[in-house]
Amino acid sequence: MKISVIVPVYKAEKYIEECLLSLLSQTMIDDMEIIAVDDHGNDCSMAIVEGLKNNHEKGSHIVTVATVQNSGAWAARNLGMEIANGEYIGFCDADDWVEKEMYEKLYNEAQSTQSDWSFCNGQKVFEDNRTHKLKQYTFKSTDFDENTRKKMMTQGVAYFWTAIYKSSFLKGYNICFPNGKFSEDSYFWWVATVLSERVGCLDYNGYNYRIQPNSVSKRPDAQKAQIKQEIYSKLIAYFKETGYYERYQEELDFLYIKKGYLIPLMIEAINKTAPDLKQIDNKRKSDKINLWRNRYLYRDLKTIVLAVAFRCFPKTICALLRSKYETDIF
Repeated sequence: MKISVIVPVYKAEKYIEECLLSLLSQTMIDDMEIIAVDDHGNDCSMAIVEGLKNNHEKGSHIVTVATVQNSGAWAARNLGMEIANGEYIGFCDADDWVEKEMYEKLYNEAQSTQSDWSFCNGQKVFEDNRTHKLKQYTFKSTDFDENTRKKMMTQGVAYFWTAIYKSSFLKGYNICFPNGKFSEDSYFWWVATVLSERVGCLDYNGYNYRIQPNSVSKRPDAQKAQIKQEIYSKLIAYFKETGYYERYQEELDFLYIKKGYLIPLMIEAINKTAPDLKQIDNKRKSDKINLWRNRYLYRDLKTIVLAVAFRCFPKTICALLRSKYETDIF
């Protein structure tokens, strides 16, 4: 197999058929396998999967496997990677779908540039069928170098499902998803970004990311802020352990500041009438992330304004955020 696509399946009966049909319609489906991982949603999702597996003309390309018990998308993806036979591995969420040429284009790009992974663009699709292009840092694949890597870390977004990753690259570095309901995909993306020698980039909208209020990432969760911060804490710890932190300290610290510190603060401010901002700040300090000695912070006006607001006017910024958002958008 050239590509294995892993689909975690959990309470997705409304969308799973559209997702799988888009995968079965791929122009290179004969060189693909689709690994549907049952994470025990106790609905009709897997019955739909089995129906396509048994009745669709390309159904033999669907492989089914199940987690021991409901564990979350991170565990389902890791299980899928364990049994994947593809030269490259991709991921598709069960409520999303892809354009029919996406994986062929990604594979050809990865092959022609001999990349550890390659990615494309995508779009958000809202319930009223409005679309919005996902903003991503892009570059010419031939221009990938140390400076480009640092720009990806400071300007890019972790849309990990728009990519395919070479299996030997993932296994060689033992790259997998950490235990967590939120931001575990970001961890995967940033580890791959730092460790890769070459990355392919396509200016092509191949992935359709459905925005729907019942997704795990959109559901209210009292622990979301702490979980997100803990994932970025693990990211920093991983690079300290593997010796990459000193090389990319400013970039990694800036990632933590934006994604592992300010976003958790915003989540707390929006979702709780009495947000525990001090706990999040104390965690930042224990992770030894210096907030004010980072050159990238002072190049990002929105980020520094938000950081100053939380530092100097916490009650005001919390009230403003709660007046603007009914629930957090992260």
